[in-house]
Amino acid sequence: MDVSIQVTSALPGTISIDNTTATDKRISRIDQYYSRKDRQTHFAKTARGDKRTRERLEKHTLVIRRIISYRGIPEGTVVDIKSLKLAAVLQDIFRDADQLMLAPSNKSPELEPTTLFLAWESLEARQAQESARQPPDSQLVDDISIALAYLDQDFGSQRSELRGLLTDGLISYDLLWSIFMPSSAIYGDQNDLGEAQVMKFKHGAYGEDRETGEKFYRVHASLITHDSEVFGWGEKSIRLPLFEGNMAITDLLVFPLDMHPEEKAIRQKLTDRGRSFIKLLEKPTCKWYGTTATRSERVGASWEEVQFLASRRVMIDPPTWMVHSYALDKLRWPLVRNRKSNKLHLSSVKDDDLMFCNHRILGFSFDEKQWGAFTVSKLKDPRWNEAAFDRVVLPGKQLGLIKDLIRSYRTRTDDGDNDDGFDDIIDGKGRGMVGLLSGRPGVGKTLTAEAVVEVSHRPLYSVSAGELGTSAGDVDRQLGKALDITCRWSCVLLIDEAEVFLHKRDDYNLGRNAIVSVFLRRLEYFQGVAILTTNRKLDIDIAFMSRIHYKFHYNDLSSSVRLAVWKNFIGPDISGLGASNEEDGIGQLAEEYALSGREIKNAAFCAKSISRVRNEALSLELIRNTIESLGLAPCPAARKAATQREFVEEQKVSFDYQAHGSG
Repeated sequence: MDVSIQVTSALPGTISIDNTTATDKRISRIDQYYSRKDRQTHFAKTARGDKRTRERLEKHTLVIRRIISYRGIPEGTVVDIKSLKLAAVLQDIFRDADQLMLAPSNKSPELEPTTLFLAWESLEARQAQESARQPPDSQLVDDISIALAYLDQDFGSQRSELRGLLTDGLISYDLLWSIFMPSSAIYGDQNDLGEAQVMKFKHGAYGEDRETGEKFYRVHASLITHDSEVFGWGEKSIRLPLFEGNMAITDLLVFPLDMHPEEKAIRQKLTDRGRSFIKLLEKPTCKWYGTTATRSERVGASWEEVQFLASRRVMIDPPTWMVHSYALDKLRWPLVRNRKSNKLHLSSVKDDDLMFCNHRILGFSFDEKQWGAFTVSKLKDPRWNEAAFDRVVLPGKQLGLIKDLIRSYRTRTDDGDNDDGFDDIIDGKGRGMVGLLSGRPGVGKTLTAEAVVEVSHRPLYSVSAGELGTSAGDVDRQLGKALDITCRWSCVLLIDEAEVFLHKRDDYNLGRNAIVSVFLRRLEYFQGVAILTTNRKLDIDIAFMSRIHYKFHYNDLSSSVRLAVWKNFIGPDISGLGASNEEDGIGQLAEEYALSGREIKNAAFCAKSISRVRNEALSLELIRNTIESLGLAPCPAARKAATQREFVEEQKVSFDYQAHGSG
């Protein structure tokens, strides 16, 4: 490499440099190598190899230091900034790039040559500004001239090529490094959710995959995220694969935001999204969602992200995600590393940094019972059906009582006040509210629980006996998770088919006894709202009775109750049934078929679907044919029994309520 440099450009303050004179020693090119013989680092002039000490190098403006490995192979080049004034200018140019370490210290600042190239235009502007001052700082002007002379010698041809490409919005693979300024905003939308994401560029490097041999330019960037443990700047890397010829800059996986044709609109949109992201992290938040999310799926020894459709209510809560998921799960990425410097507080995020917030956030889908990552911009305020209880066919007295119970519990917990005069002798015991709904399938037990969550504005967390496991250990672990989530999020917990946990204990089935005991213990210290359903009321262990605050038993539906259920599901189509009186039409259905509520729902749904396909009005004949064809009609004996039951008190539901008790 030529060790002399001649500056010929007519720039203010330019000088001629030749390493053979005193004034030409403002730039020095040296090699840094490690000697195995004396185990020390040595310096030698790149061309001649004569030794120079660190002290003799201090008088230069720039030292171009080539790094030689112990094998004698060049590994890279760095530029030591020996001029304090030049270092101060570069520190101002790269003021947002903390990783460059340009602040004054005992060691001379150093930059990669390509990083110094990125300051070229700013150095020219600063040189012109300083030259116009009266009087100018001639030393600073000369030092900047030295830096510009070096850049012109080593990067003059690349700069000319780059200018031509940028005019057409193009870039070549070899010049990718030249468009990414340290700490500048870069844009990309090539992610699983197809969402716009702005990141802060840190540094880049060319590389090659060891397994496939594929070449790439790796972009290292950061964004504001919550990795389920820490809130702060998370680190992310993106590979830009090798390409031939030139490519439109906006076709790259990531590119500078200031090269986006809609930069201003994107900044505003993502800043607003960032505010939403920060607000979601203030506390666990229930939201409404209705589109694609991502979850993790184990593939061999690693985790892969896959998409799933998340609908209705979700709970946003990254810290709880960590409690119930896995540390190696990729959904956590990007991780907040080096927490001392990258950790943030919610209140400390600057307005200018809001656009760097992650496009997705960790949470839980209640319908899919799945932890995942959800698009921040697609999260909406939850919808609550205030009229849900109106469709539950229960006597008004009982219906109002259960509604008030749940609402009163919501008021106490939301206000942070659990001291209402009722508590167990043991602190933390018996503070929950547990209800039991019993009756045959299809009589409205689950519907009641679903209506409760609507009027209480709480999400429903539903689990079945099968999901909790078949051994005492599994039940203890899975039930513990369910109860923990319910308490953290103020949900209503619904345990369907709970008879296996409520069954009377005996002297023979020790495994089942253990499961019942686990359930009893967990229920004793539960501090939330839970609703249990069972089809076998008579088999319940007596120990549960004092731990349950209210109990409903649902009898089989009478004809009048079935009439009300038919009205709910037929809806506005009731007038098209062809009867002289609208209620007479569905009244006939209620009398003819002793169906459960769920069977009525299925029959109405199927009949409506058929009528739409046939483009004909809904009729009694079509509903009857649907019931008969789908095998929903009960046998004659069952129909006779239903008729005999009609003398029973209308809408009879046994209700049993008791105040807080301890067993």
